[in-house]
Amino acid sequence: MQSTNIRQIKAALWDQAFIGRTLVSCPMERVVAIRKRKGQLLAMIRGWGRWCSVESVRIERMSTGCQLLS
Repeated sequence: MQSTNIRQIKAALWDQAFIGRTLVSCPMERVVAIRKRKGQLLAMIRGWGRWCSVESVRIERMSTGCQLLS
């Protein structure tokens, strides 16, 4: 899903970092941080070391693949 909601993106980034069920990306690469400045959405892209302007980010939820064995 595409999103511009800063709270939703930050929650997905937390999940990506600590749980690993979510992937947050933009057309260039994976996103590791997000902020808004002067109404513009800025993303920190993995490996770039600087903030880049983006229109939206893609949030993908991955299935865990874990099933309980009975």
